[in-house]
Amino acid sequence: MIKKLSILLLIIILALSWRVSQSRSLSLHFVDEEDHLAGADLINRGYKLHERIQSNHQPLVYFGSAVIQKLTRPDNIFMLVRLTRLAMFAYGALWSLLLVGRFSWTGLIFVLFFEFLKYGLLGNLLLMESLAVYPAVYLFGVFLGGDKPRLPELLFLGFCSFLIVFNLVPLWPWLGVIWLVWLIKLKSKIIYPIISFSILSLLLFSFYSPTAWFKETIYNNWLYAIPALNQIKTSLDWQKIIGFPFYSFTTGNSMQAQFIRLFFSGYMLAAIFNWRLLLLYPLLLLANNRVLSPGSAYYEGFHLLPWLGLMIAVFSYCLTKLKLKFILPLAVWALILLLNKNMPYFGKTDVDYEYFVNYSTIDDFNFAVKNLTLPGDRMAITANQPLVHWQTGTDLATRQLVYYGWEPNVPELKADYERVFYGNNPPEIIYGNDEPVLLSQKYTNIFRRGQPTELFIRNDRFSQITDSQWTALATRGFTK
Repeated sequence: MIKKLSILLLIIILALSWRVSQSRSLSLHFVDEEDHLAGADLINRGYKLHERIQSNHQPLVYFGSAVIQKLTRPDNIFMLVRLTRLAMFAYGALWSLLLVGRFSWTGLIFVLFFEFLKYGLLGNLLLMESLAVYPAVYLFGVFLGGDKPRLPELLFLGFCSFLIVFNLVPLWPWLGVIWLVWLIKLKSKIIYPIISFSILSLLLFSFYSPTAWFKETIYNNWLYAIPALNQIKTSLDWQKIIGFPFYSFTTGNSMQAQFIRLFFSGYMLAAIFNWRLLLLYPLLLLANNRVLSPGSAYYEGFHLLPWLGLMIAVFSYCLTKLKLKFILPLAVWALILLLNKNMPYFGKTDVDYEYFVNYSTIDDFNFAVKNLTLPGDRMAITANQPLVHWQTGTDLATRQLVYYGWEPNVPELKADYERVFYGNNPPEIIYGNDEPVLLSQKYTNIFRRGQPTELFIRNDRFSQITDSQWTALATRGFTK
């Protein structure tokens, strides 16, 4: 009876979550997601990830996007984004079913909070964090449960670990501690998750270079990306990381911080009666090594998503350790927060307007490039709008799809960039105005509605644009 009730409540939660996901299916365009979408298109054209396509991101998010695009075959950016967000909803819904089926009420409590809080941390976008959080929560649930998993679940834990390892490097320290504890507890049975993890890894590397993976996502990350992107620079920053959940009590009126305050309060209350729960705190610390404020959301806070999921999992688990007289006040507190008018299910979103604001301009330039190029043309997008490259048929000018600020620190990327841009045969098309001298000497700007744009065509190619091409471009407002 209890299991049937939990499934019924889950269906209600997911139905409401579906409504929210559809209303936000074209909200918030983000360079990381668009990098994954455009990179996947190149992979489907035969490009080798981390060989012909440079990226410090882990591979599964690209390969997942490539599969989605192969199966759904979107023919425009509107459908590409909507279908991708639909796939992300399905991914979350499937994991929600697994979590509730495995952990019953604690899984349901996780789903109730996480499925509506994830939007504030871009959890509905195709990001590495969005893919890694669910298997991490499943692993953590088994870890917290204390009972020794049976053979099928041991194999599944290897699958979960595979999803984490090849999606999100910052979760590796956390995962390492989990595996260390399992090594002690499971003893010889640890071989089963190792077997499933190893088989999946071998399958991955059967069509994808392990050497390129290590160099691009581990070596370059550690040596170049992390030092440039790391926000933790002072002793005060380290204090904020160590005391992160405590800062939720002093973080203004942020809805996210208020929920973190609730979750952490439930955890602390349970720890009063069971001091062993304090041992979970270092594990939570390992899950966040980038975000300094509990109020950080959207583009500033999306790295926090796995930590938030694990914090909710801890809260759900701690409720099972509390008496009813302590649970009731927490339930009232939670209900007050869930009924806040700022929760996503109370908001109204005009999907067409969201598309117009976030993607219509990108789609117009994508259309322009498709109509301007010839087979073999190369394009460099230096303006952090990689979706302009999607399905244009153009080749990458360098190995870089996105030109992030830290990448010139990588000697071979810098040399490749200078060879292409400053050599005798620069790219036929450049989107972005980062090279003003080169653009003024060798390129012609394409105007739109009488205004200059960031789309530039090499002079010799500009002279080859036909009248019929200009007629097509004029439908989107482009002119000479």
